[in-house]
Amino acid sequence: MPNSDFTVEDFCKDPTFIRWVLSPTDESNRFWQSFMADYPHKVADIRLAIDYVKTIQFREIEPTQQDLARLKQRIWKDIEQPDRQTAPVQTVHWYQRPYWAAAAVVLLVASIGFAWWTYQANSALTYQTAYGKIQEIKLADGSVVTLNANSKLKVADNLADRPVREVWLEGEAYFDIAKRKGAKFIVHTPEAQIEVLGTEFNVNTRRDQTYVVLEEGKVQLSTDNQSMVVMKPGDMATVSPKSRQIQLKRVQPDVYDAWKASYIILDGKSLLEIINSLEDTFGVTISLSDSLLMDRKLTGKLRTDVADDCIENLGIILDANVKKTGDTYRFD
Repeated sequence: MPNSDFTVEDFCKDPTFIRWVLSPTDESNRFWQSFMADYPHKVADIRLAIDYVKTIQFREIEPTQQDLARLKQRIWKDIEQPDRQTAPVQTVHWYQRPYWAAAAVVLLVASIGFAWWTYQANSALTYQTAYGKIQEIKLADGSVVTLNANSKLKVADNLADRPVREVWLEGEAYFDIAKRKGAKFIVHTPEAQIEVLGTEFNVNTRRDQTYVVLEEGKVQLSTDNQSMVVMKPGDMATVSPKSRQIQLKRVQPDVYDAWKASYIILDGKSLLEIINSLEDTFGVTISLSDSLLMDRKLTGKLRTDVADDCIENLGIILDANVKKTGDTYRFD
């Protein structure tokens, strides 16, 4: 029986789950609805497993009367004329054998299908950017991903042919998803799962948190501890690293995706947010000798083409001297 420790793979292997997905009944619907109510953190895994099970081609083989007759004749022939080099033949009830064979074929087809998608999920192309570098990636399905500096994107193999298109992100990226009827697109981060059909949005997974800013379209966001939350354009979702709870607030999307054009918008951001962003982009350390600088309200834009120039300009805005030692910048 399924339990709260089941993974996506466990659900896909569970016979009761497979029967429910392919041939639901009132009883099975009640059971799985109750299961999801008891374990809401498993809802996202269940929905993903449903998509996978539906891609497997289950096919039952019903033996014909001729098949049964031929099998009966062969079995009785083997019983009457056993091979002397083999062990004594045990009596076999011929009328049970074909149905066992049919069941074995069904199990074999299901196993092959499950092994196929498991292999595909683990087979991925990987893109990785260096500090200070931005890369635009055109995926096989026509989607375009702009990968920010110091980020990694894994893309499932044969993406264009999959009923569920999946990628895994570490860092930050902007997604422009190509619409494909009935084909979901899922972005996996360490904290959350983002499901879309066709839209544009920014995802940041740095510093043990996931931020999603939706520019247009529709996004469904879920975590282990929270079921689907639907985002609207202009929403920013923050996923807490500990509780895995999702919080929404309204923002200006262009403030959060300006990095695509190699600059950062200061308006509405704290100095801590700005420093964290520059450290993640350039792989440097920035420190403040005067803690009062943290309270300064900043406006304008900073170019992020060159680390030294960008950080020097930030020092000018803060009216602070900047001292550089190796990869560390100190504001006095």
